[in-house]
Amino acid sequence: MTQKNNKAQLNTQKTDLTLIDTRDGRFSFPFARYRWDIFGWLMITLAFISLIGLLEWNTGYLLANYTAFLRRLFGWGSYFVLIGFFALGIDSLRITIHPDRKIKLGKIILIELIAVCLLPLLSILNQHSLPEALQGMHGGIVGWGLAELLLFLLPPLLAALLLIALVMFLFFSTTGLLKAILTWLDQWSEDQVTSNHPARQFPTVNVGTDQTQTAAVSAPTAKADINVKEKEQTPVFRPGNLPPLDLLLDESEYVNDEQHIRHTALLIERTLEEFHIPARVVGYRIGPTVTQYAVEPGFTEVHRPDGTIQRKKIRISQISSLSQDLARALSAERLRIEAPVPGHSFVGIEVANPKSTIVRLRAMLTTDTWQKFKTRPLALTLGRDVSGAAVIADLAAMPHLLIAGTTGSGKSICLQALTACLIMNNSPAELRFAMLDPKMVELVRFNGLPHLIGKVETDMERMLTVLRWALVEMENRYRVLEAQHARDIEAYNRKMKRQNKSELPNIVILIDELADLMMIAPEQTEHSLTRLAQKARATGIHLIVATQRPSTDVVTGVIKANFPARIAFQVATGVDSRVILDVSGAEDLLGSGDMLYVDPSVRAPIRAQGILISDSEIENVIDYWHQLYEQEAPTEMESEAPWEEMIEDATDQNDELFEKAVRFILRSGRANASLLQRQFHIGYPRAASLIDQLEAEGILGPSNGGGRDRDILITRYEELDDNDEMDDSHQTVAGQDTDDA
Repeated sequence: MTQKNNKAQLNTQKTDLTLIDTRDGRFSFPFARYRWDIFGWLMITLAFISLIGLLEWNTGYLLANYTAFLRRLFGWGSYFVLIGFFALGIDSLRITIHPDRKIKLGKIILIELIAVCLLPLLSILNQHSLPEALQGMHGGIVGWGLAELLLFLLPPLLAALLLIALVMFLFFSTTGLLKAILTWLDQWSEDQVTSNHPARQFPTVNVGTDQTQTAAVSAPTAKADINVKEKEQTPVFRPGNLPPLDLLLDESEYVNDEQHIRHTALLIERTLEEFHIPARVVGYRIGPTVTQYAVEPGFTEVHRPDGTIQRKKIRISQISSLSQDLARALSAERLRIEAPVPGHSFVGIEVANPKSTIVRLRAMLTTDTWQKFKTRPLALTLGRDVSGAAVIADLAAMPHLLIAGTTGSGKSICLQALTACLIMNNSPAELRFAMLDPKMVELVRFNGLPHLIGKVETDMERMLTVLRWALVEMENRYRVLEAQHARDIEAYNRKMKRQNKSELPNIVILIDELADLMMIAPEQTEHSLTRLAQKARATGIHLIVATQRPSTDVVTGVIKANFPARIAFQVATGVDSRVILDVSGAEDLLGSGDMLYVDPSVRAPIRAQGILISDSEIENVIDYWHQLYEQEAPTEMESEAPWEEMIEDATDQNDELFEKAVRFILRSGRANASLLQRQFHIGYPRAASLIDQLEAEGILGPSNGGGRDRDILITRYEELDDNDEMDDSHQTVAGQDTDDA
């Protein structure tokens, strides 16, 4: 009775999981698993027997009569019959290896139709009679009959031409050549349209943004299609000024090992049963890296004092607390439990696949999900979830993204993949980048990209200046929006488009390692990031920030509150996971691109395998844009970064700050870089430079090590003339007895 209720409940849920039956390790039908094997081998055996009979190799009475019947009926077309038997057998055997495949019955029928058309063609071309057909010559009785019917309606030449045309059409349809020709013609017509309407010239623009879409992020949840990768569309139309998909590598498919899946499901049930937890594996979803098994908790029976039996549902916490025991039973290095799967009544147990599948950008850009998002300029491809479906997000709706994970977990590759996705779908007139790379090796490969403002910055002081420039740019844009009575950058660009004026491109600021900036200038970095995260969305400025140290002193509460969209790769501890995601789970990830993505509109973390993009792919895309944009707008490529003026202004102010620093240390009696940082609100590099200048002028002594204060070598400092010379009569070495005038 309990099993019937469970089945009824499962049918009413209409779950999208692939159903399996692992009760006691038995199947409902003893030979159901081998039915395709048996049928396949029967067809292959019949094909070989027919071949032996047609070649007359030591045939017996039954085989001789069987082959004679085939010859009389089909003539030389008898060989097509055994080809059909063999193809049907091979396709049946493939179902056992790939259960998600179906017999290609349509293709087999097309092959046989080719044979049916060839039989009368042979008869017409050889002009054979009925006696010859009865002897099994040419097209046999079938070919003779069809030929006579056609010759009754058409003259011989026209009938032969009609049959030849039918054979060619069926052959092209069967081999896929017809589809390839139609695809080529379609692409050729699109190229003609593009050549007649060339891509618009890239205008000379000030650094800014283009369109900020506010649509919700789309990421597949547990209701996504499973076990089958999202269908790819062919061909995919791309505007003539965007890089072709041929510049990217294609993606390999994962082979479904049903036997391994059933064995793992049985181990999960038996392990839970050992801990007195009745549960059933009711389905599974296969992703690139992990397979998620859907475990439906059962009921326990409790005997009451009055003799009645009470049924209690198993608590989800009882299953989630057994993660280590399940990992031991499955011999899994890491195992994650999603309790429960959002929108379903079961628990998801995620186990690593025996072999991972690499997710490529090219395949993601041809999925149905991407086709719905491709009109949004800041759409991002993040990877594939545990069902193999594409996870697509919109940076304009986030509007900022925070990425964290340990070294080697995939942060930098994720940044490169996101950048490649954006430049594959946006021209330099529509999107610009400001890249900050404290590690000096990850983002510098994008130098020379026309989308890049200036170059990739690696110096700490210059990176802090970039953030200051972003704040100034944001305020300037707000003034522009106010002057045009536009609510946001999207409304502004619509007005400019109607007036045939230059539009503002989007700006994306990428920071590869936030921890370095927070270590050098925490107050200035936090202040800049917070203001940008709070206000920059309407002006089209967006942040993508990565760090390998998701601690509270790096990802502060203020920064975290303004980055609702987050990606966590593998982290060291559950504490780090809670810092970045507010929940644990990232410590159980597998690394190498395995991630948890928090969608601001969903909040429940979505597990996905990130995109792997190679250096050659990045170089191909950069070379494409460099060659194209060098021809379209060569002067724009040579323009320097707009923050260069701010750096020069800061240099001009060094003398004034030097005077203030001298007076401050004399007044406070202390001298170190951190003290100057806090007093003058400057970055550590500039404070350290001031300390070095003070030492060179003989005002401070050498370093005492350990971050201790420097010795102050003077007791008085005055400015005597415009050349800022120090009067020796007013200087004394510290420690000597002097009269203080």
